[in-house]
Amino acid sequence: MYKINHTTTNELSRVQEKITKELASEKIIQDIYEYIFQSKGKKTRALITLLASQSKKIKPLRRIELASIIELLHTATLVHDDVVDQSKLRRGEKSVNQVWNNSYSVLMGDFIYSKAFMLMMKLDRPAILKELASATNDIARGEIIQLNLFENYLHLDLDDLLKVSYLKTGRLFEAAAKTGAMLADSSEADVKSFGLLGKNLGIAFQIQDDILDYESLHINTGKPALQDFQEGKITFPLFYTLNNSAKDDQKFLLEHLGKKKLTKTIKNRVFSLVRSDMPMQCSQTLLNSYISKTKKSLEKLSHHSCYNEMLNLIMFSSQRKL
Repeated sequence: MYKINHTTTNELSRVQEKITKELASEKIIQDIYEYIFQSKGKKTRALITLLASQSKKIKPLRRIELASIIELLHTATLVHDDVVDQSKLRRGEKSVNQVWNNSYSVLMGDFIYSKAFMLMMKLDRPAILKELASATNDIARGEIIQLNLFENYLHLDLDDLLKVSYLKTGRLFEAAAKTGAMLADSSEADVKSFGLLGKNLGIAFQIQDDILDYESLHINTGKPALQDFQEGKITFPLFYTLNNSAKDDQKFLLEHLGKKKLTKTIKNRVFSLVRSDMPMQCSQTLLNSYISKTKKSLEKLSHHSCYNEMLNLIMFSSQRKL
């Protein structure tokens, strides 16, 4: 786990408290909301906001509010993702659509989104509102593009995957860092550096997530083994496998891609193919390149009080197993 100081740990706890207070009076909404936020999660995006917004010029409460908005936006996307992907688990627990149903999940995701925008209005910072509204739109755009790409996977290339990774994951990381810096009235150069740092860290985070999907047969990653594969997703390791395998192996992978039920034998063969040297080396090289880009952006922020904590977060992101 990455190391964060006592103050930042307390601030993340306050983010959790802020979120859980945003309840409605109706019991069904309370039940679903509390179920969603019973798991505290890593709150990586909220942490980035807290780090980027560190400044003596701004009240801590404002930073907590912005970090809470970021976490609410992220959670809303997860609730909607589980409906689209027909996921059964989220953070080791049954997903909302499994405990209730898809209708409840979609509406609850919308409810959480609206809570985030209500808090945004209280910030009374038009530039931040504009950035977060743009990011939210980009995330939805990324979901639609991803669906279309996976339905036409034979024409998929690396740039397509990187675009989706940016829109679905990197975009909110970017907005989290950028708006944090904006809230602290940082210089234009620092806001830009924080934005690039968040963008590249988010893409690296997604690449590592994709790698972990093919490690989950042998280690506990907090998600079901081969979840991405069974949802029909062409992720970075699978992309490299398909582009570097014999035709028979390609045919086998594509025949079973997206199937909800796979035998242990099939799972082991998928694992063996995707975890072979070439795909993993290519995936790791890509991950390292984005970690390197992230570090370069951080170097321009060496004067910032968050430098050491942000560096720890970057290193954790390249090595995490959860």
